[in-house]
Amino acid sequence: MKINIRERCQKVSQCFKEAVDLSRRDIAKILGISKSSVQRHLTSQFRRQKYPESYFWETAEGQEWLRLLVFGVIYCFGIKGGIGAGSLSIFFHLLHLEQHIGCSPNAIRTIEVQLKTKIIDYEQEQSKACHGSAPISICVGADETFFGLPILVAIELASGFIFSEVECENRTYETWWKQVGSWFAPEQWNCRFMVSDGAKALVKLALSGLNCPTVPDVFHMLQDFSKSIGGTISLQQARLQKESVALMVKTSPGSKTQLLAVQAQQLQVETDHQDYHASLHALSQSIHPFHIKTGESQMGMELQAQLQPHLSILERLSQTYSPTKSQAALDRWKRQIPCLSGVLHAWWQWVLQALCAHNQDPEIYNWVLNCLLPWVYWHQQTQKTRQPQLKQNYEQAAKSARERFLADDCTQNLTSSEQQQWIDWAIWMCAKFQRTSSAVEGRNGYLSGLHHSGRGFTEQTLKVLTIVHNFDIKRDDGTTAAQRLFEQPFPDLFEWVVPRMGELPRPRRTFKTPKSKKPTP
Repeated sequence: MKINIRERCQKVSQCFKEAVDLSRRDIAKILGISKSSVQRHLTSQFRRQKYPESYFWETAEGQEWLRLLVFGVIYCFGIKGGIGAGSLSIFFHLLHLEQHIGCSPNAIRTIEVQLKTKIIDYEQEQSKACHGSAPISICVGADETFFGLPILVAIELASGFIFSEVECENRTYETWWKQVGSWFAPEQWNCRFMVSDGAKALVKLALSGLNCPTVPDVFHMLQDFSKSIGGTISLQQARLQKESVALMVKTSPGSKTQLLAVQAQQLQVETDHQDYHASLHALSQSIHPFHIKTGESQMGMELQAQLQPHLSILERLSQTYSPTKSQAALDRWKRQIPCLSGVLHAWWQWVLQALCAHNQDPEIYNWVLNCLLPWVYWHQQTQKTRQPQLKQNYEQAAKSARERFLADDCTQNLTSSEQQQWIDWAIWMCAKFQRTSSAVEGRNGYLSGLHHSGRGFTEQTLKVLTIVHNFDIKRDDGTTAAQRLFEQPFPDLFEWVVPRMGELPRPRRTFKTPKSKKPTP
């Protein structure tokens, strides 16, 4: 039986441990190799054991742990973190591993390519389990990011699963549909709505390609006000503060009068700044399937009346601060109100269909709609929101909804297990309400850092990053995007790949003394 070099080294070491008085000849007979080979292995082993911990890497356990270490470092920091092979080579040398494995930059690049190939094999194998008998309802977010050629990104917003992430020459509707059409099949997917920044190609993709309503991105629409009114107010505050400080040190007769005038302007700008923030928060709090104060359902028909008072305040402020840009933002909001109502209508239609499929009891039906969903929804919003004022308002809404939930007779009559089943269903359903493409924006930011670190993407690298995002990156609850979308477990990506990798490269040893390079005259 043929024995590889690593096994020979381990067997030679084991022979000496079990019987120290064995000669080279005896060991050679036991292993079936020549006496000179035994001596060569022993010499190499002696050369490798330069450090106190070196003996561990000669054992079978040490070799297995070393494989995990090397593959894990290259996977986490090389592939997922974008760290270069040169830096990883230095890291392995600092761990005194250069005598045990090949850790040159070229060797590390070879391992990284092998890992990427196995990751693609993993995705091809798991894709067979991603096809169910019934179509899966989804809500899609789409956008593009630029590092030269645009990278078109389409994500299922509730689960975070990336459907397509490809570098293309342009971002026309035909190009978008070519990428989306490669995975979208009506018998497998039922797209409820698509969130985008309102680009014409994306609107057409939703209406004509995915055959679903198009929803404007609330984040982008609020950002329009921030760039126009908010930015101008901040500049005005900074200018008045600078003038106020300059006038305070002056002693001329008219400086006091000028200071009072500047302070009056500061007070007015500060009042406008508070009105501006209050209006933005009110706009954000209005676009929800439940009223934040009453907890009652909001189907979308009354959204116009909810938004109009706050848009009127912003319209008044726009006359003073950046009238051209802010007016364009106001016009966009007024045009998009029907589409914003559409996301509420689409989500409620989704809720009612899913609820009817799970339950036929009218009492349970009303309890879920009026008590359970409001509490779960506002609780989720509290967890997602970081802005202090919004978080406080959402916490109050969640508290009021929870009190109504606990006080309802149906809550008292259901068992704990039945309650938990309905709570899990409500968590799943409330996660489907998506009004921003923040998942796409976060993905674009992640790609931006990796693109800068690696000086570009190859087609294989971008595909591998997509697979890692779908099947390896976990949320706080320990689930991956694929598990959340397909509602089934998948094998751990890294644990699946490691057994399929070959042996670690052996260290290369040269007997030539490196010559220092001297400058030639």
